[in-house]
Amino acid sequence: MKKVKIKEKELVELEEYSPSEPSDHEVRLKVAYCGICGSDVHAYFNEHPFISLPIVPGHECSATVEKLGGKVSGLKVGQKVTFIPQLTCGKCYNCRNGRYNICENLKVIGAQVDGAMTELFNVDSKLVVPLPDDFDLMDAALIEPLAVAIHAVKVTGSLFGENVLILGAGTIGLLLAQVSKFVGASSVMITDVFNSRLKLAKQLGADFAINSREFNLTKNYLRETFGEREAGVIFEAVGIEATIKQAVELVRKGGRITVVGVFGKETKVNAGLIQDREINIRGSLMYLKEDFEDAVELIRKGKVHVKPFITHIFELKDASKAFETAAKEKEKALKVLIKIS
Repeated sequence: MKKVKIKEKELVELEEYSPSEPSDHEVRLKVAYCGICGSDVHAYFNEHPFISLPIVPGHECSATVEKLGGKVSGLKVGQKVTFIPQLTCGKCYNCRNGRYNICENLKVIGAQVDGAMTELFNVDSKLVVPLPDDFDLMDAALIEPLAVAIHAVKVTGSLFGENVLILGAGTIGLLLAQVSKFVGASSVMITDVFNSRLKLAKQLGADFAINSREFNLTKNYLRETFGEREAGVIFEAVGIEATIKQAVELVRKGGRITVVGVFGKETKVNAGLIQDREINIRGSLMYLKEDFEDAVELIRKGKVHVKPFITHIFELKDASKAFETAAKEKEKALKVLIKIS
């Protein structure tokens, strides 16, 4: 059996391993597809603040059940599944109050512990999310990032009738645009530096798509475009100082900013504007199980489209090339999948 390992900065190799038997409460999965996400790219460059190399990545995955532990029920061999890549303590304040996604002792599979970019992978059965028999396993690799977007929208509060600005048209930003429209946002504007992503955003339902490299977005422009209500909600989905500062400058007085991007460095923002304009800023980390279940339903019912995101598919033997493509061909590579089996 083979697994992918990021051994050091910009070095990805395949390693041989012998799969272990699942414990009583575990399921052994035959991994089908794994996506490479922004966090994986940060790790590839050894720039992720919470990932230490070497690491086996893999948290955006689809699979089939290959073997059940002795005490596992409710699942069957051959069943299509995905899994929630969260290891939580179940004892801390946040876990006890239903916010286990920010567990004090949280470990993320593929980040703080080895992930599922491997042919066979054992995981606790309570983390497994069953899929309908006709669910496309390629689409299923996008359930995890969609759950990120769903959770971010939920923690932001009602978007009904709001004008939403999304900074960053990567996978998460494009999913945020679709979810925002689904829950009733009046208008959605999205920005990016790549016209190919902006074109896709329009195809997926965004009302306005702005190239931030070619056009200086201002509050006056937002007033002219959105009217008096301007942008009441902004999602920061890039993770750099320039965009979080832009969010603070552009959001309507009394508006809301939700930070979804992963920041590799400390940043500075104008706290005076936050106070003076009563801006509400919050972060969004990962998801809860119900966000995964909602993601499955939105894809199954065709309310969110994920297939257009997939720009590249690599075989397992070409994992190094897959990471290089995801990391260094950002204009062409949106969602890079590795076909594991």
